[in-house]
Amino acid sequence: MENNNPETKVYSAGYAGTFHGSSDFSTEYSCFYEKEPDGAVGSSNLYVLASGIKGTSFPEVSARFTAKKILYEYFHSYDYVDANKLALAMRTANNEIYEYAKVQSDSMESAAIAAAVTDGKVAIATVGGCRAYIIRNGKVFQITEDPQPVEDDEQSGQDNGSGGEKESIPVSLGKERDITTDVYDGIDVHGGDTLLLCSASLDTFIGKKEILEAVENNSPRTIVQQLLGSSSLDKANVPASVAAIRVYEGDQTDNMIRVDGDSPEDTDLNLEKKEVEMIRKNRPRTAQTENGEKKKKDKLPLIIILVLLVLMLLAGGVWAAARYGIIPEEFRAKYLGNLVQPIDTPTPTVDWVRESMTVYEITAEAEKAAAVAATVAAWPTQTPYPTFTPVFIDLEETQAVIRETAVAEIESQYAANEKTAEVSNETDNADITSQDEQGENADGQPTSTPYPTLAPEVETSETVVKEDYIDERSGVEMVYIPAGNFMLGSNLNEDPYADEAEEAPQLRVYLDGYWIGKTEVTNEQYLRCAEAGVCDQGYYMSLYQPGLEKYPVTYVTVEQAERFCSWIGGHLPTEYQWEKAARGTDGRIYPWGSEEPDYENALANIPNYVDENGYGNDLFEVGSFPKGESPYGLMDMAGNVWEWTNTWYSTNYYQTLQAEAELSGTTVSNPVGPENGSSRVMRGGSCASTEVNNFAAYMRAAGRSYLSQSSSYYVGFRCIVPDTGDAMPNASGASDNIEPDQPDGPRPGEPGPRP
Repeated sequence: MENNNPETKVYSAGYAGTFHGSSDFSTEYSCFYEKEPDGAVGSSNLYVLASGIKGTSFPEVSARFTAKKILYEYFHSYDYVDANKLALAMRTANNEIYEYAKVQSDSMESAAIAAAVTDGKVAIATVGGCRAYIIRNGKVFQITEDPQPVEDDEQSGQDNGSGGEKESIPVSLGKERDITTDVYDGIDVHGGDTLLLCSASLDTFIGKKEILEAVENNSPRTIVQQLLGSSSLDKANVPASVAAIRVYEGDQTDNMIRVDGDSPEDTDLNLEKKEVEMIRKNRPRTAQTENGEKKKKDKLPLIIILVLLVLMLLAGGVWAAARYGIIPEEFRAKYLGNLVQPIDTPTPTVDWVRESMTVYEITAEAEKAAAVAATVAAWPTQTPYPTFTPVFIDLEETQAVIRETAVAEIESQYAANEKTAEVSNETDNADITSQDEQGENADGQPTSTPYPTLAPEVETSETVVKEDYIDERSGVEMVYIPAGNFMLGSNLNEDPYADEAEEAPQLRVYLDGYWIGKTEVTNEQYLRCAEAGVCDQGYYMSLYQPGLEKYPVTYVTVEQAERFCSWIGGHLPTEYQWEKAARGTDGRIYPWGSEEPDYENALANIPNYVDENGYGNDLFEVGSFPKGESPYGLMDMAGNVWEWTNTWYSTNYYQTLQAEAELSGTTVSNPVGPENGSSRVMRGGSCASTEVNNFAAYMRAAGRSYLSQSSSYYVGFRCIVPDTGDAMPNASGASDNIEPDQPDGPRPGEPGPRP
C-alpha cells in the first residue's frame, strides 16, 4: 500500500455515526476529531468507535466513556508514535473501567477500535470484535484480524480442572488490568482510498456488496448514513457504529466537505453515568416504527385513565349527596337502596350473640393470665446465668508479663532451631514454618488466611559482598547484590495496592549474587555501543540531542536492550532479580520504604511532577531523586521510565512457584519465569501522564505490568552481570566477539530525527 508519489500531500476527511436500534439507550458510541481542517500535513485525525458489552453493568456508560477517553488521551500523550499513543490511550481507558467496576462490585466492559491518520499513514488499535476495511480500486480489503477468544487459563498454562475443554472468554476493555491491544501500524494510503471502521454488530449485517454501494462516489457522511440505513440492519434493529474516512491528495482539498468533530475533553465514569441518567430522564416518550422512524406513543391509555377519573368523581358526588341528605329520601331508597346510609341513621341494632362471645373471651384471657402469674410466683428465686464481679487490671503489669513470656518463647524456639540446624542441613531454618503459617491448623483444615505471612529476611554477617565497578567502555556503574533469600510478591495484609491474582502468594526466594546497573541505561551510554558498531539505533531515539545525554534511553526494544547488556557481559534481569534489587530483603513496599510518592516528597519521578525550579512533566536525568534510592543504593527503581525484564509475563506464576516449592520441600531458587509467552514483564512504573491515577500502585517494588508492543517513549532498561565466582567481571567490556549488526535507523555517527 505504498504511495505512488511520495511528494504528493495526502489528507483525510471522515465522519462517524451510530444507529441506536431498538435498545432503550444506545450501547454504542462514536466520536472523531480532525486537527488538519486547513490541510496542515503532519497533524493527526482520530476516529473512535466503542461498543458496550451486553450482559455487563451500564454498557451505554462504558461505551461513551471509552470513546471519549481514547480521544482525549491520544491528543494529550507525550509519545511521538501514533501506534504507541493509541495503545496507551486504550490501556488508560481499560484500567479506569476495570478499577471503577472493581470498586462498584460490577462488571463493565466494552469493545473499541480507533484509527489515527497522519500524512498518508494509518495506525489502528482495536480490542474486541470490531473491524477495519480499506476500499481501493473497487475492491474491499479487511485490515484487522478477527480476535481469537482467550481461554481462561491460557496465560498461566494451567488446567482449569475441568479435564476437558476450557471456557473461551472474549477480549474486551475493562475485563482485566493492563489488557493487550492489537495494533496495526505503518499502513500507507493515498488519494482515492476509503477506510471504514465497523462495530461487531454492523459486520454481521453488511457485506462487500453493501460496502461498495455505499462508498461509490459518496462523501464520508453519506457513506455512514447509507450503511447505518441498510435494510438488513434496519430489520434487525440492533445498535451499530461506523466511521468512514476519505483519503485524498492536495489538489482535491477544495472538493472535500468536512464535518465538525468532537473536541477532545477529559471525562470519567461518574460523569458519563450522570449524563446518561439525565438523557434518559429528558428523553421524549417515543417509539420506533417498523421502518426505523420515530412516532409518538399511543395516547389511548391516557384517555382511559381520564375517563375513569371522571366516573370516580361522579360516583363520589352521588354518594356524598345521598349521605348528607341532598338527594331526597324517597329517591335514595328507590334507586340506591342500602348502598348509601344517610348521616342521621339511627344507632344500629346490637348483635347480642357477638357481645356474649366477647365477654366470654375477655373472661377466659383473664383467668389464663391469673394462672400464669400464680405459676411464676411459685418458681424458686434463682439467677439463670452466673454473674461476675468486675476486676480492675493493671495494664502495665500485664503487658510486662506478656513481654517476658513472649521473649522466653522466642529464645526457646531459637535454641530449638539452632539444635535442629546442627543435626541436619537439609533445609534452611529461614524456610521452616509451622502448619498454621502454611495455611493449615492442627486438624489439617485450612485457616482463614489464604497465604502465609513471612517474616522479613535479614542478611547475616556471613553474606559475601563484592565490590561495585564501572564498565569502562559503556560507563555503566554496576552495583553488587549479594546472594541470599528475599521476599518476592506482596503481603496482602500490609500493601493496600497488592494484586492477589498477580503478586500472591508471597514467597521466600533464593538468588545467586549479581551486579546490576545503578541507573537506567542513558542515551550517552547506549550511543557508545552504537558507535562501536554493536547496538542498533532506533528511529526515535534521542542519542544525539544536546542536553539529553544523561536521560534514560527510550524507544528501545527487548532485543536492542539484550544486545547492549551482552556487550557489557550480562543480560536483562529476570523480574525476580529486578525486584530484589529494588526492595532488598525486608519486604518493603517501595524501594525507599512504605511511604507513597507524591508531589512534595521528591521520592520518584511521578506523572505531572514539577521540581522547585519549575522543570518536569516529563523525563528527568537518571539519579535525580536520591531520596528514593533502594537499599542497595540503586536509583530510579520507581518512576521515570518502565524497565524491561527478560521474563515472559504470566498472571499467576507465583502460585506455580509455590506449588513447585511445596512439592520439592525446598526454597524457590533462581527462578527464570515461564518458558514462553506473548509479552515481556515491565517493572517500576513511569512518569507517563496516562498513569496519573495508578502510579502509586505501578511504582511498588512488587508491582508487575507488561508490554506487547516493541518499544515506547516511557520504557527503558538496566542490565545485570551474573556473579560467576570469579573475583571480578571484566570491567573493560566482556563481549569483544559480538558481530556488528545492521542498524534499523541512521548509521552510527549520524543524528537520528526526533519528531
